[in-house]
Amino acid sequence: MIKEDSIDFINNSSIGIHTVSAEGIIEYANQFELNSLGYAEDEYVGHHVSKFQMDKSALKEMMQRLGDFEILKNYPAKVQAKDEIKYILYNSSVYVKDGEFIHTRCYGVEIASQVYDIFYKLLQAKS
Repeated sequence: MIKEDSIDFINNSSIGIHTVSAEGIIEYANQFELNSLGYAEDEYVGHHVSKFQMDKSALKEMMQRLGDFEILKNYPAKVQAKDEIKYILYNSSVYVKDGEFIHTRCYGVEIASQVYDIFYKLLQAKS
């Protein structure tokens, strides 16, 4: 059981956490994610995720699979940070209420580009 306030737990986590609406709008990002990418909250939250995802075909697949309520495990993504490209490994699921897609629950960790290449090749082999 969590002994602290769950909002404080999420906001101060040491892993990037964000939510995305069914329409692709980033609705929330914790401070760790904002700091990692170098954005102020208003530069990131409220914007379409396609502004930051570099590989549009991967983004389309991610949103399609999440739209089908699949869970994404170790999904590699190239993300445009403020001053550089970051390589992120995402784990994500959908918060569903009364059968409706409310938002994603995304957790991301930064990885080296070489690790990204390995995961991306594995992902392509599965497709």
